[in-house]
Amino acid sequence: MRTLATLLVLAAGAAAQGPWVITTSTNPAVRAIAPEVHAVRADDRFVYIESAGLTLHSFGPLEANQYDHPSGPRALSFRIPRNPKPAAVHASAPLGIIGVFVTGVPIYNPIGTASYRDQNIWHRDAVAASAKASPLLASLTAPNDRHSPIVGFALDGYPVYGPFGQDAAGNVRRMKSSYRLRALTRRNMLPDETLLPPAQEGPAVSPDFPAGAFAEDYEYVPGAGDLDEFNGRFAKTPEYPGGTYAYYLATASGGAVVWPYMIGPRFFGDAPLDTPARIMVHHAGKADLWTDRAQIEAGEPLRLTLAFHDSKGRTIRFLEKVHEQPVHLIVMSKDLAEFDHIHPEPVAGDAFSVAHTFPHSGTYWLYADYTAPGEPPSIARFALDVAGDPHSPVPPHRDTEFTKTAGGVRITFSAPAELRAGRDLPLAFTLTSAENDQPVADLDPWLGAWGHIIIVGANGENFIHAHPLENADAATHTHMAAAPGPSPATIRTVTGFRSAGTYKIWFQFQRHGKLATTAWVVKVTPPDQPVRENIPPLFNSIRVTVSSAGFEPPRLETEAGKETRIAFTRTDAQNCASEVIFPELKLRKPLLPGETTIVDLPARPSGELHFACGAGMYRGALVIR
Repeated sequence: MRTLATLLVLAAGAAAQGPWVITTSTNPAVRAIAPEVHAVRADDRFVYIESAGLTLHSFGPLEANQYDHPSGPRALSFRIPRNPKPAAVHASAPLGIIGVFVTGVPIYNPIGTASYRDQNIWHRDAVAASAKASPLLASLTAPNDRHSPIVGFALDGYPVYGPFGQDAAGNVRRMKSSYRLRALTRRNMLPDETLLPPAQEGPAVSPDFPAGAFAEDYEYVPGAGDLDEFNGRFAKTPEYPGGTYAYYLATASGGAVVWPYMIGPRFFGDAPLDTPARIMVHHAGKADLWTDRAQIEAGEPLRLTLAFHDSKGRTIRFLEKVHEQPVHLIVMSKDLAEFDHIHPEPVAGDAFSVAHTFPHSGTYWLYADYTAPGEPPSIARFALDVAGDPHSPVPPHRDTEFTKTAGGVRITFSAPAELRAGRDLPLAFTLTSAENDQPVADLDPWLGAWGHIIIVGANGENFIHAHPLENADAATHTHMAAAPGPSPATIRTVTGFRSAGTYKIWFQFQRHGKLATTAWVVKVTPPDQPVRENIPPLFNSIRVTVSSAGFEPPRLETEAGKETRIAFTRTDAQNCASEVIFPELKLRKPLLPGETTIVDLPARPSGELHFACGAGMYRGALVIR
């Protein structure tokens, strides 16, 4: 069997040998910007291909790139395993570069950075959206009785061929993908059968969003074609007469390229991906936390890596973006003196990672605020012990001064004289210039809002991540995104507390490109009356629980032509569901903490009737059959 090294070790300029298209220029200045492959070299483990990412032999839409949008030549180096081997655990193909064409141009993941409503759930198919034309691709996909050439290599070291390969009988024919378009009219379920709540649904199939517009429109059906879930197969090829695993360019019978095009959603082989070290595993519900060192020292940079799992234990690759980020990680010391709001980024291995330095020794709490597909917003809480010089905790003391200065701005915090648990409580932050005492109206949008409010109880159990509201003095509270124009001089929100105790409230905003943070410690008094934990069932009604997890369940069912009664029980004040709204019916009802509200709906024809909390963060649907 020929090895990959045999195919790759070529003399410069010998483009006719082997798979690589190599530039013929020997001028170093020209080679720096010349198209095609500049150099190929190998060591014991890897083969390295260098190029500027430019070509005169374009593969058209297969080169679709939504990741780095180069404005000119680049200095690219691809590291391909010299002796590829099957993986014990098949890693997801990363977002970005997943291989290299024989021309030295990167092969990009067809899952693009663009997603419907930027929610990171329904992802645009970058190849399908590309309008590039390519005579080379047309020639490659035209009917043929010869085995296709190698068009590139995946990062796991296995070759990628054109669409024509050799079957078990030795006949050359077009290789058929085992992926197919799902029978969709509505996009309310992912290919892994995760049922989505209304707030996470994609657009209905239409001329504007035809079937195939999103990567999630496809499903893998074992045995439906020649290729496996990685979009490859074991086969004998002209370059590997003894047989090899290989990926194939998937095309329809007419020659059109089809999902997943070349390399599947996961690699068949071991790919040398840059994955953060994972030491000292911590579990918190459906989330895991790793660090890259067993000993955590104050003042030393540390890498924190998180992974999230669904109810079946599967690792979740794509989390919903909420306020522009898939994960908001809040880090604070146990005494509430140290605070940071950071955002782990996606990394190889279906995880999220960020570097952080703990300033002092002691115990720190970490709160990962995330929303998984098909699930309500979740908080995963971790505790980490940090070593270092002894540090004396500073117990939080109730603030008596409600005007503080940060970032050249005076922030005046106002709230009801008595903060009582179990109530909806309006909070406000009024901003004036520290220089001239004039209202500040030039904030920068930060994370899709004019400000963020983080509230944590002194015992670490109660965590609230609130956002600005518009019309916060009215009965209807709607989450306010940062809109064009001047920022409001007063940032308002409405929140509540489950229990009495000491809480610290952090207010964050950005101005002139700089993030400012200030905080207040407040006392919350016990509720007027205990919240009822067990509400007796109501006859002939659909029960819905409303909490910080949203509507549970978010999707209800009833019969067409039948009146429907829904009983909404709001568990406590620590959520933003002060009312429920049925927009199509122009119906709204207040939801009081700890109480049940009955909503009677008239008989309706088949279809869907949507409802939401007044703040718009929680959404549900009544399916009428």
